[in-house]
Amino acid sequence: MKHTRDSDERSEEHSRVKRGNESKPTSKPHKNPKTSFNTHLRQVHSRTKSFGKVMETVIQNQWDSNFRPEWFITIRWNDLPTSYDTVEKHTRHLRNVLMTQLMRCGSPRDLPDPPGRPSAVFFHERSEEICRGRLILPFHTHLHLGKFPPPQDDYAFVYLLMHDKVAPRVKKLLKTTTLHNKGLVIKRWNREHHGSYNLKDYYKYKHHQDSDLVLDYKNSDLLF
Repeated sequence: MKHTRDSDERSEEHSRVKRGNESKPTSKPHKNPKTSFNTHLRQVHSRTKSFGKVMETVIQNQWDSNFRPEWFITIRWNDLPTSYDTVEKHTRHLRNVLMTQLMRCGSPRDLPDPPGRPSAVFFHERSEEICRGRLILPFHTHLHLGKFPPPQDDYAFVYLLMHDKVAPRVKKLLKTTTLHNKGLVIKRWNREHHGSYNLKDYYKYKHHQDSDLVLDYKNSDLLF
């Protein structure tokens, strides 16, 4: 996630000299965008009584104000994780491998923040699987990935990056490439289809998991 300069701004605010003869301000007080957005979210919830609508507002705000994804990548895990903590850990490792390979960094600590690298937002969904004769609801992951700098921003580059550079370094990533059981599926991002794609899991499985955990906020580059 991106870091803010709140503490530095507060220090700067406190260090300014106050003029004793200042009159009433001539301009309107600055409106805090964060407070405004929080107010808007409360209004959405009050009007709809739906946490799903609040989540949709948060997600659409990312596409409008943070970044517009270029790629939509489905990721399946070979251990069929049913624990959110487990899939979150798998995703953190994959994210670090993806970004360090892309940016040619030796360590995740050396990675720049966006826009110095593509932004990434992760969601986790459940789907039914038969495992050893038992029906389970394991997680798979969707990555909304930002645009790569040219000439890297084409399907062939992204495919080779994910399959040749990332997959061998992520033990829990499913490596199969068969038609209906691919570990990685890479598509161009389409807002009409992918913009709210992951919210369907909130309604379908909200009694199986914490509803707000559809969005992996720990591993995503979110900006408000």
